[in-house]
Amino acid sequence: MKKELVLSNGKFFVNIDSHITIRDYYFPYVGMYNHLNSNPISIGVWADKKFSWIDDSWNIKFSYREKSLVADIKAIKEDLGISLDITATIHKYLDVLIYRIDIKNLNDREINYKICFYHSFNLNESDIGNTAYYDPKMRGLIHYKGQTYIFISSENDGFTYTTSKRNHTSGSWREIEEGNLKKTKIMQGEIDSAWCIEGKLEDLGTKTVYYYHIVGKNYEEIQKLKDKVEQEGLEHLIEETEDFWNFWVNTKKIITSPIPVEMRNLYYRSLLITRAHFDNNGAVVAANDTSIYKFNKDHYSYLWTRDGAFISIPLDNAGYTNLTKNFFKFCKKHITDEGFLLHKYSPDGTAGSSWHPWCDEEENYQLPIQEDETSLVIVALYNHYLNSKDIEFIDYMYNGFVRKASEFMCRYIDPKTNLPQPSYDLWEERRGIFTYTSATVYAGLISASNLAKVVGNRSESVKYRETAEKLKESILNYLYDEESGRFLRGIYLNKDGSFTKDKTVESSLLLLYEFGVVSPDDYRMENTVKQIEEKLWIREGIGGLARYENDYYHKVSDKFPGNPWIITTLWLANWYMEQDRLDKAMDLINWVVKRKSQAGLLAEQYDPISGEPLSVCPLTWSHASFVYSIQKLNKKLHRD
Repeated sequence: MKKELVLSNGKFFVNIDSHITIRDYYFPYVGMYNHLNSNPISIGVWADKKFSWIDDSWNIKFSYREKSLVADIKAIKEDLGISLDITATIHKYLDVLIYRIDIKNLNDREINYKICFYHSFNLNESDIGNTAYYDPKMRGLIHYKGQTYIFISSENDGFTYTTSKRNHTSGSWREIEEGNLKKTKIMQGEIDSAWCIEGKLEDLGTKTVYYYHIVGKNYEEIQKLKDKVEQEGLEHLIEETEDFWNFWVNTKKIITSPIPVEMRNLYYRSLLITRAHFDNNGAVVAANDTSIYKFNKDHYSYLWTRDGAFISIPLDNAGYTNLTKNFFKFCKKHITDEGFLLHKYSPDGTAGSSWHPWCDEEENYQLPIQEDETSLVIVALYNHYLNSKDIEFIDYMYNGFVRKASEFMCRYIDPKTNLPQPSYDLWEERRGIFTYTSATVYAGLISASNLAKVVGNRSESVKYRETAEKLKESILNYLYDEESGRFLRGIYLNKDGSFTKDKTVESSLLLLYEFGVVSPDDYRMENTVKQIEEKLWIREGIGGLARYENDYYHKVSDKFPGNPWIITTLWLANWYMEQDRLDKAMDLINWVVKRKSQAGLLAEQYDPISGEPLSVCPLTWSHASFVYSIQKLNKKLHRD
């Protein structure tokens, strides 16, 4: 089910789909643990003797309030005679999810109504050992297991509740549909629950009610937060959260005209969506959309440090240097003794799942890494310094991260080619010596050289720069193919010492000038871009740029090279900006703007025919890439 909204405070995070159903519910980390695992928190509505779950039969519109993570939802069911105006948010720092609901009676007669919420939790990602009960002291339901407690209640009008065993034929959902909650006081195991707000509405009348969740690690935390909520008031908590996000956006570097309004709005929305996926402990989660479960029985709720680096660069450019510090500290904490970062990490810092083996077919040891996940963190850290000028933080990071990673990159060089030794490509699909990866190592070593100079390590600065320049020479010698007239995707070393060229046209080569390997107008770069656009542009359907030739991931049709991605299309736009072809760049950025959802979410990729989002939505990297492109466009327009 398509996701329409994300709400977050950097610790508590939910995804809401197109039926106003919460499908992903994370605490105490953004991306960990998912206490629903795609089970629903859904809404059903009674108007006298008529009932409907909120589904496709409702007319629903989603939006966010300007420059905030406070959402507005409008839902109308004409034959039920009910409209709901829902304001939803997670408080800026209290772990409280709040729905303010304005219920309007569209009938010309008085009606009895019930707004029912169905909860199907699998706390700590398991249906074993869950408990739900009604707490009479706090007048609400509590779901708990281990160090996860969820309190559910409402304000205004009457309420009723139940807990139940959950299966395909019975449960709290059935009691909602029958219109009579049994008020079962406690249940354990594989369970669900329901909470209904009920009352009367005069003809054409409106009432405002509040429904809310409090999450914590134990009963005492819940109790204290409940007291805080009662003292402050739910309406006040909504207002101060909206004000906070407004100031979060407005107190940093802003985008001004002549950037078109729609682009500016998506820029600010993208900053906020990116922040929503940024855990307070430093992990920048790629995506929290569990609709991806069907592919490989896994998800995107991990930190890929490459993604984190690409995401941190535009955040630092926008002025959020205190936020990105947490990411760099995370990387420092988890870098291996050998000096590399792993494939991916869970938000708590533990190693994420992986499909990269630690040995080859003959069981010879090999590193299961993507080397760009190490090198790009140094590139991003140098960009952080340029924006923050925080030399004390750089000194802290240099001794604990930069030197360790840079020494690894200097060692991890193939002696024959003087290129980085084999690792996996950025798409995590093949192992070899790739042009893109080699370029990131070059940029990482140049950035390390600059940082070494900043903190007074002159000899290391010289060493890293000299290693980088030799690497750059090898990139140009080995990885530009005169016969094809473009850069190769990469090469594969053979057992006899020879190597095989990979001539696949690959979008990541668009980044070579960004990493300083060639200038944007170098003939080798221009030749490569020309062939990328010729081979990877979607010429039928919606347009956009695919990742590479014959991309199989979520493939829709063999007549396309792959599906169009947001990040790849923006890479092409960025190159056109470097060429001062702003008209072409604007066309590509507008292509991205057209892909956004009602509320401004950007997916990873799209169906080339229908334009529907594929894979996950939203993807944090897509939003961060949009921010970066608008920053680049803003500089170009103001310079001109």
